[in-house]
Amino acid sequence: MKRLVASAAVLATASVAAQGASAADFYQGKSVTVTVGSSAGGGYDGYARFLARHWGKFIPGNPKFIVKNMPGAGSLKATNFIYNVAPKDGLHVAAIQNGVAFEPLFKVMGKGREAKFDPLKISWIGATTKETSVMVVWHTTPFKSIEDVRKTRVLTGSSGPSTSYAVYPRLMNATMGTNIRVVMGYNGTSGITLALERGELQAMTGWDYSSLASRKGDWLKDGKVRVLVQFARKKHPKMPDVPLASEFTTTKVNRDVLNLIAERQEIGRPYVAPPDVPADRLKLLRASYQTMLKAPATLKEAAKLRIEIHSSTAEECLETMKRAYSADKEVVAAARKILLTKKKKK
Repeated sequence: MKRLVASAAVLATASVAAQGASAADFYQGKSVTVTVGSSAGGGYDGYARFLARHWGKFIPGNPKFIVKNMPGAGSLKATNFIYNVAPKDGLHVAAIQNGVAFEPLFKVMGKGREAKFDPLKISWIGATTKETSVMVVWHTTPFKSIEDVRKTRVLTGSSGPSTSYAVYPRLMNATMGTNIRVVMGYNGTSGITLALERGELQAMTGWDYSSLASRKGDWLKDGKVRVLVQFARKKHPKMPDVPLASEFTTTKVNRDVLNLIAERQEIGRPYVAPPDVPADRLKLLRASYQTMLKAPATLKEAAKLRIEIHSSTAEECLETMKRAYSADKEVVAAARKILLTKKKKK
């Protein structure tokens, strides 16, 4: 019996080794395509091109990583592609916007049937960071707390109704009783920050802290803006004194709605592969991704470029999805009402 057990252990070890060798042999001389669901030059694209310079070093066979952009509907086009069209061979991954993973739950795009994927069946690789969104006000304004924003109307800006810069103000008004008015038509983050400097706007709401720190770190250093609140499950380590938005919600349902919408930030800048990728290749992609994000060379360049890395594993991403998709129907309906930008027909 002991010999049988020992033989079984040897065979199991040999099997694992063979799978690893198989995946390693497969990637030798190959190229991995990273489909970015955003336009070239943006934050998601920048992260993908940064990681593409490092990822292949941590996969046996050292495959090249090639970045291709497939923008459209907040990464919906790219997610549908990676789930339904891309070969399931371990040579295709996608960098998608975190909000699109929740589209099958909220159904706020188009007619609500455009998402042709199951976020619980897609092959999660991991996420580069846990995002924390913030509301900042310009230093010359009188707003110093959320209570001030409840009493007096504050002007914030956005390029359109579906961006985070418009969603988070609506979320705050609906769940925290704030008095925020969104001024539309600004040209992205750059246009909003310029308007803030000029005094056209008083606040910027739904701004990722990583973007604030990398693009306008001097504002934080010089006290040009005050951070009133942060949206996350836990406080950002660099903002221990800034309250969480959930502390200001007016009811339990409102708190659950706010937390549900903010779940997307737990999977900041996620990477996925098609379903049914061979298990040994998917395991290698996941392991190499995490190793890459902890490697000294990666972290050194990230610090130089002011790129924030606070990774999540594939298991953590999937757990976030399961938590969101098991939310009460009442909470989902209330969240959908906030996210929906279409005008109701009279």
